[in-house]
Amino acid sequence: MLVDLHSHSNQSDGSMTPEELIDHAVLAGVGTLALTDHDTTAGHQRFRAHAQSKGVKPVCGVEISCTWDEGNCHLVGLDIPDDNGPLEEVLLDIRGGRHRRNEKIIARLNELGYAVTLDEVSELAGGDVVARPHMARTLEAKGLVERYQDAFDQLLAKGGPAYVDRFRLPPEEAVELVVQAGGKAVLAHPTQLKLDDTGVLELAKRLKECGLFGIEVWYTGVTDKRIDTYSRIAAEVGIARSGGSDFHGAPKPHVVIGHYRPGLPIPGEVVEGY
Repeated sequence: MLVDLHSHSNQSDGSMTPEELIDHAVLAGVGTLALTDHDTTAGHQRFRAHAQSKGVKPVCGVEISCTWDEGNCHLVGLDIPDDNGPLEEVLLDIRGGRHRRNEKIIARLNELGYAVTLDEVSELAGGDVVARPHMARTLEAKGLVERYQDAFDQLLAKGGPAYVDRFRLPPEEAVELVVQAGGKAVLAHPTQLKLDDTGVLELAKRLKECGLFGIEVWYTGVTDKRIDTYSRIAAEVGIARSGGSDFHGAPKPHVVIGHYRPGLPIPGEVVEGY
C-alpha cells in the first residue's frame, strides 16, 4: 500500500471533502494518508472516522505558513491530537489574519477592475479557510482570467499587484507549538525555501534545536538530485525523511496522490516513527 503524509481537503484549499479525499486515496492504493490542511484541524474528526471505515491509516495534521523573506517556508505538523492546546489558539489567530488579508486582496482586485466579492469566494471555498487558491478559482469560474494559474501569475503571487501579506509565525515558534501540542514537526517541500544546500542545512539544524522531527524529501516536483541532497541533510542533522504529494485535487491536477512523480510512489519508509 502507498503512503502520503501531505494532502489537503476543502477545509482549506483542496477541492475534495475529507471523505472524498479518503475515497480517492483508496482508489489510488494509498494505505496511510495525512490530512494537512492549511491553518485548520476542522476536518480531522470526519477524516479519521471515514479513513477507519475504509481501512486507511489516518494521520491528522496541519500545514503552517511561516515568516520568510524570499520563497515560502511551510511547516507540516503530523500526529496532531484533538486536544492540542495553544496550537489551536494560534491557528485561530492565523485564520483571523487570513480573513483581514482576504478583504484587502478583494479590494485590490476590485481596484484593478476584477469584479469579484468575498462572499463569492467564501461560497466556493466551503470550509474554515478562505485563501488565494479560492480567489483564483473564482476568477477562473467567472471568466476574469483564462486559467487558474493565470490568476497567480498575473495577480495573486508574492509581489503581484493584488498580493497582500498576512500574519505568520517564525518557523522556530511553529515547530515549538507543534511539539508542545504533541505532534511531529516536518519542514515541508524545502525547494520552496529558495535556499542553497548550505542554507537548508543550517535551517534544519536551527529547527532541530526547537524539536524538528523531519524534512520532506519526496514531494511533487522534487528532482533526483534534491532527493539525494535532502536525504544527506536529514542524516547529518539527525532527523527523519518524510514525504507527501501535497495533493489538492482540482487546483493541482498534475499532482498524483501517493506519488512524488507520476509512476514514482513515495517510499514506504517515510512512515517510520508514525
